[in-house]
Amino acid sequence: MTSAMLVWFALVTAQQAPEAFLERHVALDVSVDYNTPRLLGAITYELENWTDHPAGTVSFILNRLMDVSAVQGAGGGSLAYTQDVVRFSDDPMRQVTRLRVTLPAPILPGARTTVRMGYAGPLVGYTEVGWLYVQDRIDTAFTIIRADALAFPVIGGTVDAANRQRPLPEFSYDASVRVPSRFLVATGGAVTRTPHDDGTTTWRYISGASSPFLNIAIAPFDTLVTGGIRIFYFPPDSAGARGLMASTQAALQSLARWFGRQRQGTLDLTITEIPDGFGSQANLVGGIIQTASAFRDPARRGELYHELSHLWNARDIDNPSPRWNEGLAMFMQGLIRERLDGWTGRAESYQRLIARVRDRLAKDTALQRVPLIDYGKRGMTDRSYSVGDLMFATLYDLVGESQFDRIVGGYYQQFASGGTTRDFDAFAQRHASIDLSTFFQDWIFTTRWTELVASATSVTDLSSHYRSR
Repeated sequence: MTSAMLVWFALVTAQQAPEAFLERHVALDVSVDYNTPRLLGAITYELENWTDHPAGTVSFILNRLMDVSAVQGAGGGSLAYTQDVVRFSDDPMRQVTRLRVTLPAPILPGARTTVRMGYAGPLVGYTEVGWLYVQDRIDTAFTIIRADALAFPVIGGTVDAANRQRPLPEFSYDASVRVPSRFLVATGGAVTRTPHDDGTTTWRYISGASSPFLNIAIAPFDTLVTGGIRIFYFPPDSAGARGLMASTQAALQSLARWFGRQRQGTLDLTITEIPDGFGSQANLVGGIIQTASAFRDPARRGELYHELSHLWNARDIDNPSPRWNEGLAMFMQGLIRERLDGWTGRAESYQRLIARVRDRLAKDTALQRVPLIDYGKRGMTDRSYSVGDLMFATLYDLVGESQFDRIVGGYYQQFASGGTTRDFDAFAQRHASIDLSTFFQDWIFTTRWTELVASATSVTDLSSHYRSR
């Protein structure tokens, strides 16, 4: 290999390596200027080198219309950095502001450092790259500040495949947001409010524990508080908010009865209404952002149950994750809806799902070839919702309610702080009264499930295959 080829190979290898740092604590201080409109802020990261080698640089990506104005290190001294608007090499439609920061000295494996950045600019979404839920913008009706639209600098490079190789971080946060006083600011954590003479208010949220995300919603909300549940909602949806509060309390009680107590202590849950189309997300610390449909239409309350069920997910430490927990949440939303709301359409919904998956298999060669365990590696986690849903529906039908609860709830109780897909497989097999080895081989580690779906019309058809063995 020539020297030029060696240099080229080294550059490509470096470009495709995941970033060496994970976020451990985030301090965000941001103001929303509705007149310009733009965000003006500063963010401080406590970073940990998760790799087995020293690292002297760190890359951040930021919304493509924003700029970083200054970067400082732990002692307050300026750090050298470059920034450019760059396309992702494996997703050319996606443009970001990429920031490369040179640290004062390489950080050893397991050690930590601090980086502070000042930044500002307009906020725009990423619908043009196919992320239809990332419609983010600064708007007096509703504004959301989150990593999905890169509304603040986020660790990452411009190779999506490499970004997926970095472990999913969990971090504590201290977030201050200054807005005109007519707006309310919503996220998870302990909150204080400080009014200012200019008609603005600073809302400060301290998480207290770690969360996988920081989502900050801003709108002329109203609030409803009962026990440890705090709901921020749009004023026209007050009746829906009361109904959602009742559904939340009932669902949490049922989930605790089935899967055991919540491992994160005293309930302190924030639920925030967001417009339809922006995408829901859930964490007990970071809170739940829930699309308006679940507030306005009781028949859509399953979307809330989906998010609530995620509160009983063990921390996922697969890297990258196949996200089978989304399939579990899809199954749970229907089951809770059946148990709490008297819904009678669960069997028919699975008949339709089997037909849709069978149709998709005829067109999606990747779905035919790639097992669920590899969905994260192949960027196929959107399939985890439907395939995982069928897997858990089949498991429930196969082992029965009480054993299903012992498997899913027991896994959460033992592995709440972190577990892998293989941990779940092993735990389920240890605690089932029947041999589940073939079941999990078919559904997680191979694509043999596709042969069953090809001839099935119901979940009972799928589960009967394992009863006959």
